[in-house]
Amino acid sequence: MTIGKGAPPVDDDTARFDARAAAWDANPFRFKLARDIAQAMTAAGIFRQPIACALDFGCGTGLLTLELAERAGQVTGLDTSDGMLAELSAKIERAGLGNVGVLKADLAAGDPLPGNYDLVASAMALHHVPKPEPVLKRLFAALAPGGALALADLDSEGGFFHDDNAGVYHHGFDRIDLADMLAGIGFTGIDAATAAAIEKPGKNGAPKAFTVFLMTARKPV
Repeated sequence: MTIGKGAPPVDDDTARFDARAAAWDANPFRFKLARDIAQAMTAAGIFRQPIACALDFGCGTGLLTLELAERAGQVTGLDTSDGMLAELSAKIERAGLGNVGVLKADLAAGDPLPGNYDLVASAMALHHVPKPEPVLKRLFAALAPGGALALADLDSEGGFFHDDNAGVYHHGFDRIDLADMLAGIGFTGIDAATAAAIEKPGKNGAPKAFTVFLMTARKPV
């Protein structure tokens, strides 16, 4: 599988997510998926060491961000979509959360990424990134030495998972290809496990289970 082909303007993608933001949480599978990913991170040992500062890349409405907020000292939800970040900000305000913040940034476009994170996590965001490698390099640079990466995304699925593939640049990922990319960037201790399965209609309309992996890695000390 080739990772990272060209794409239409990112602004088009951001507008799509802005339009979907208000109704994003109406789908209950997204809550379960965030919980499953957080549990898989726990099983992978991500939280054995204290996490003072975490980043949720491509946070959307913050479903994983809020899971991380229960397990880390401070969490920042990063996204390119004002609409998604507005939904997360409203949740933060309603819950009175003092350890969660939001950051609008487009790493693919070169926006700065402040911070020295103990953990960078991401849930179902990477397949919306046209060229993952430059973005992953920037996330690597933003990690503190010894910091952890936790990427959750679809296994290769042939383009049948999304009802609308606009803004979808990778129909899942081959785990070996992605692990090789992370190793080439400088990550070590790379591992992957199945975090969740999502049942949806497949190509012939029959129910099909689409698997979501969690790939973990570390920045060398």
